[in-house]
Amino acid sequence: MATSENDEKNVAQSRARPRVPVDYPASLTGDDASGQGTVTNLTLAGGEVKSDIQLPLGARVSLHVRPPGARPAIVIALAIVRWKEGERFGLEFVRFEGDAKEQLKDMLNQ
Repeated sequence: MATSENDEKNVAQSRARPRVPVDYPASLTGDDASGQGTVTNLTLAGGEVKSDIQLPLGARVSLHVRPPGARPAIVIALAIVRWKEGERFGLEFVRFEGDAKEQLKDMLNQ
């Protein structure tokens, strides 16, 4: 039986952590490509990025997210591409740099 688009959306929405919609510029650097994008939603475990960068599933990248205002950039030292659809892809955050995980946690709790 084929899964419908709605089934896939329901699976994505039923994840353990609620996704917080955002619109933050970001830069990505990986082995195969680097460039700019926009983070469109975030959790402590990952996020969705919109970008013209073509990254394969399983690609390992570092991500610098620039939140608005005077907040410092959040640096994810290692993220892995887990899904992609057109110009959008999902990243799983594996390793944070410095206190970036605490920064992200604080930001998501506001």
